[in-house]
Amino acid sequence: MSQTLTRSLFLLLSLAFVHSSAEEVRLESCDGLPVVQVAVAGSNSRLRFLVDTAATSMLNSKSFPHGGSRSVSVTSWSGTVETKSREIALPELVIGQHRLTDLHLPAIDLSAVGSACGKRIDGILGIDLLAKLGAKVDLKNHTAQFPPESSTIEALVAELHQHLAGCEEAFNRADEGTFAECLDPQVVIFTVGGDFYGREAAMAYYRKRYFQPNPPAHLSMIMRAHHLIGDAIWMEYDLKIVLQEQVILARGTALCRKNAGRWQIVHMNHSSRPYAELQAQTGEQSPR
Repeated sequence: MSQTLTRSLFLLLSLAFVHSSAEEVRLESCDGLPVVQVAVAGSNSRLRFLVDTAATSMLNSKSFPHGGSRSVSVTSWSGTVETKSREIALPELVIGQHRLTDLHLPAIDLSAVGSACGKRIDGILGIDLLAKLGAKVDLKNHTAQFPPESSTIEALVAELHQHLAGCEEAFNRADEGTFAECLDPQVVIFTVGGDFYGREAAMAYYRKRYFQPNPPAHLSMIMRAHHLIGDAIWMEYDLKIVLQEQVILARGTALCRKNAGRWQIVHMNHSSRPYAELQAQTGEQSPR
């Protein structure tokens, strides 16, 4: 088996163990129709919305009795019709941990829908709001999945940066105990110096190659990009290692996953940067 194929297989295996970080909200059943519980600003009780990917979002006028009257177009599986409704302003609508703010939705009498399924339906969560939330409806498993919000992603990346900065400092002071905790016990590392499987093998390599020389090696990393994959982060980086008279430059990728409150490297793969790029940077040598 070629080295490239082997690396690809290990990458796929690593990703196979990454579970989705999308928030999963359970869908209830109302005589076979999918419904979800929502919270609305100003209401102390949970409301029941029908999930309908063939309709636009709307409210039940019986549940929201106030609002100005206007004509609206209502779309459902049967087509689009013009009807009279009230427009309701909702400061906030919450589904699970996800929030929609400053909504203006039409309210019509949905009593017929509630009567058909035997429960009161307070509104319809339609394709417009589902798209805004980035939701995926899984009718087979009775769930709706919502991707992490941008603020959540930014917080995760900032936390990862902080942990990796500590790992870099541990490497530079040859602190094996602390640096080892930066690696998953089953870490897979492909480097310019060889391929290593498991924390012990990786640490044996780092110890001999970088920690034992006097002075020990000095590492600096620059993060180039981040990609959220489930509950892990796939990052791209440039690294520079000064080892006595040698300067090692490499570019790579790493899969990092949070374990017991600490980010750890699960998979790491880097190789020397293109020679033409190195030539353009005076004072730097090609890695050996």
